[in-house]
Amino acid sequence: MSSSYLEAVRRGFRFAGDLGCGCGPVHFLVGIAEGHGAAAAALDPGTGPSLRAVVTAAGNIGAGGAGFLHMQAQDGARSLAQARGQDLAPEHLLIALLDQGTPDVLQALRRAGLDPVAVRQAALAAIGAAAAEPLIPLPALTPAGTLDRPPLPVGDLDRRAWTALQWRQDHLPLSRVRRRSDWDALSHLEQKAAWRLTTRRSLDDDQRYSLIWHHAAQVEQRLASARPDLSRPRPAPGRPPAALVTLGRRRRRPPKALRFTVGWGAWFGNRRTGLRDRWFQLKTFRHYRGAPQS
Repeated sequence: MSSSYLEAVRRGFRFAGDLGCGCGPVHFLVGIAEGHGAAAAALDPGTGPSLRAVVTAAGNIGAGGAGFLHMQAQDGARSLAQARGQDLAPEHLLIALLDQGTPDVLQALRRAGLDPVAVRQAALAAIGAAAAEPLIPLPALTPAGTLDRPPLPVGDLDRRAWTALQWRQDHLPLSRVRRRSDWDALSHLEQKAAWRLTTRRSLDDDQRYSLIWHHAAQVEQRLASARPDLSRPRPAPGRPPAALVTLGRRRRRPPKALRFTVGWGAWFGNRRTGLRDRWFQLKTFRHYRGAPQS
């Protein structure tokens, strides 16, 4: 991996930060354009507006960011460089972004007066590839409903699976939720139930994680409505989460004689959570009598 590639990626993240949004493919495009070398030259609009100016002025281009898309582009660029026995460079990333062809990238190029075909040919020439090189194969996207990729809309979910999960939502043992540990146990159990249901129906990952995402959201919504007193308040603005505070503290290493105990805390914690969930499941088993299995 070349330093120019890393700098292009860093510039993309910084540009997204300047705009106050998550990083997506179009921000990497700007990061490449503001560097040096063949890829940057291919993205030079000449007398026209720069890609930074185009994306900033448009406002709606890449406003939401898309981490799952820029990860796919980076993986595609890495595969291209490895297949050609080359160090990963901005030119490989530029080809991957063009072959990915997201609307944000194509719209930004068009507004800057750049021809995607000509830009791609210049990048291909820089890595010694033919101008007519076919589109590179890109890895599959992360499943819908994971990372920052939105889940499938409810209308696109497997009908039978969603109907079964809606039955569970209507029969949640909300009256048995008396403390926060009950809330957490019910949430865990419902996620596991949704996972088992999607496994039995042999659904693909987009359907699986989207169903789990929507079901979990419905469960949380109904819990919050039934027991608002148990809802956890959001952290105050500007206050780091407790996990980050803990990570920032200096951790003391245990004495050498006790280092074999490292990991015991997590193991016992997982066992305690499992037993809590199992006990809550036994207490609420009757609420799910007659539940559809598929």
